[in-house]
Amino acid sequence: MKLLRGLAFFLACTAYATEPDDFLDQLDTALTIAAFHDNLRLRLSGTIDLEGYHLQQPAPGLIDSRIDNLFNPRLTLFLDAQMGSQIYFFAQSRLDRGFDPIMIGPNLRCAFEWLVRRYVAPRK
Repeated sequence: MKLLRGLAFFLACTAYATEPDDFLDQLDTALTIAAFHDNLRLRLSGTIDLEGYHLQQPAPGLIDSRIDNLFNPRLTLFLDAQMGSQIYFFAQSRLDRGFDPIMIGPNLRCAFEWLVRRYVAPRK
C-alpha cells in the first residue's frame, strides 16, 4: 500500500514538471548577465537545503537534545564570473545555524569563500 501511494505521489509530481521547468529556466536567464560583447559574464545561483531529523530513541552521544524533532535550514548562494578567456572568479556564501542542529532561534552564521583563477596559455 505504501509503495502504491509513493508511486501515485511520484506520478503526480512529474505530471506537471514542464510548467515549473519553464519558470526555473526564466529565473536562470534573469540571474545571468553578460556585458561588453560577452567578455564579462556573471551568474548567480543557489540552493535551499531543508534538513529534518526525527529521533525515535534518546539522542545518540554527540547530539545533546531533549526534543525528538530537529530542523536545520541552509541557504547557499553562488556567484560565477568570467572575464574574457583568462580570468575566472567564484564566490560562495552560506547562511545557516551552524553545526549544532538543536540550537533554537535566530543563531545565524554566514560563511564566505572565494576563488580567483587566471589562465595563461602555454607558449609555443
